[in-house]
Amino acid sequence: MPNNIATVLSRQDTWRGRSQRLPRRTITTGHNNLDLLLQGGWPISVLTELMPQQSGIGELSLLLPTIKYYADNNQLCVWLDPPYQPYAPRLAAADIALDKLLVVRSKNHAEWLWAAEQSIRSGALLLAWTKQPPPRYADLRKLQLAAADNGNAAFLFSAPSAMSAPSPAALRLELQSLEINQLLLNVRKQRGVAGGAQLQLSLGEANTQRTNLALLPADRHRTYPVRQFNN
Repeated sequence: MPNNIATVLSRQDTWRGRSQRLPRRTITTGHNNLDLLLQGGWPISVLTELMPQQSGIGELSLLLPTIKYYADNNQLCVWLDPPYQPYAPRLAAADIALDKLLVVRSKNHAEWLWAAEQSIRSGALLLAWTKQPPPRYADLRKLQLAAADNGNAAFLFSAPSAMSAPSPAALRLELQSLEINQLLLNVRKQRGVAGGAQLQLSLGEANTQRTNLALLPADRHRTYPVRQFNN
């Protein structure tokens, strides 16, 4: 029994009171002001939920330094059901190893959930986009627990309407586009910190191109079965 208690208390998602809180484990976002807002950077061992007002406003540019960090450390970066075809020249210009990126297309919600959880548990950096109907709280809880067990960051892109539903994500950010490459970040939930903080962030001059997957030629819009990821 003592060993079981020690295991539970060692988990990053176990809350033990303010006086005994475990040190926050973070990874730099690549943006000094955002690191300051998030008290060190993106939290790891947790699920982070990003809610852009619409797809393609710069949410991926926000994560390019993180994707590069994981790729540089020989870790796979899984993109689950992205709404647009990733623009390889832009990623290469950010010095990201393209052979460390894997785009996965799911056929249904059960497959989406399985692929998301297995990606996290296999040590990959997960970037997952939700579909309709949105995942249930219990589904997201599985992803949160997988992140806590594995020790990696995991990112979920949800529609703004998801804000009205509860989420086990430790960090929830609403993203609004002010102008090209200018984002307004609203902290809707942050573990241990009251929400409501805002940050205006410049993503630089580079413009990320995008192509709607539904508009791609048939031979480039091929669906592959989801397979088990191995460490």
